[in-house]
Amino acid sequence: MFKKISVLVLLLNMSAVSQGYSSGLMSSDNGQGRVNMIGSIIDAACAIDINSIDQTIDMGVVPVSRIVRDGQSVKKNFSINLINCVLNKSDKDSTRWQYFTITFDGLNDDGLFSVEGDAKGIAIKIIDNSGSIARPGLALPPGKIESGDISLNFSMQLVSNHRALQAGDYNAVIKFKMDYY
Repeated sequence: MFKKISVLVLLLNMSAVSQGYSSGLMSSDNGQGRVNMIGSIIDAACAIDINSIDQTIDMGVVPVSRIVRDGQSVKKNFSINLINCVLNKSDKDSTRWQYFTITFDGLNDDGLFSVEGDAKGIAIKIIDNSGSIARPGLALPPGKIESGDISLNFSMQLVSNHRALQAGDYNAVIKFKMDYY
């Protein structure tokens, strides 16, 4: 009985849709669409390039033996690009923008970034161009703001967290924020 009612309701719905098209009720929407826009206005020295906001770094397949032997995987490079940097603040009475800091944040694994999933015994290390290691929730040393565009280069690698290694898939979400002063 239930199957017959379901089919009947489906047929009635299809009939109503086809009648709407044939009678011209829905033709007023043909050839039209909508574009939604979102954005923000910020009071900051730089904007973050749209391609830098959400990145996925593929660490590839790493054999357990590599972590056992070397204590780490190969480094994968990534960049955060700052665009349209200006030195003058919007408040003309304020001092000019001079420096920025970047802070990476995620699950903490003894000062490195923790991974989730089946893989065990590893953490993620992020290093900036000058060799400073990013610690979850702590700002890296400040950088100098220059007019125009700035490319901040980093490397990321898997490292042993000195716990028992277990093969498997893993993932991590690491957020970053920029502060200007």
